Amino acid sequence: MPRFKDENGRAYGDWTHRAQRTREEANRIVGKDDDANQKKWYDQNFYIIMFLLLFWPVGLVLAWRSSWPVWAKILVTLLIAAMMVYLIMSGSAGLPLTA
Repeated sequence: MPRFKDENGRAYGDWTHRAQRTREEANRIVGKDDDANQKKWYDQNFYIIMFLLLFWPVGLVLAWRSSWPVWAKILVTLLIAAMMVYLIMSGSAGLPLTA
């Protein structure tokens, strides 16, 4: 089947010459500029804090993998450790003994 070409030598339907097709050019055309600058969901502060509140082991891992300053990572870790110690100590002392 013959391919029809326009006056510039490009086949109809080609948005650019095959040698010029790149991922960056395609992303620019569809509006996804700078994919590298967009954070993944697990690097965003909202999800890190959500996991710290709802499921703290995953939240701690995400916090330590994030770009947070070290003092903030240590502070969050100490707060969660203190909360866990408090819950363990208050939970075992407050249970009534039943037969």
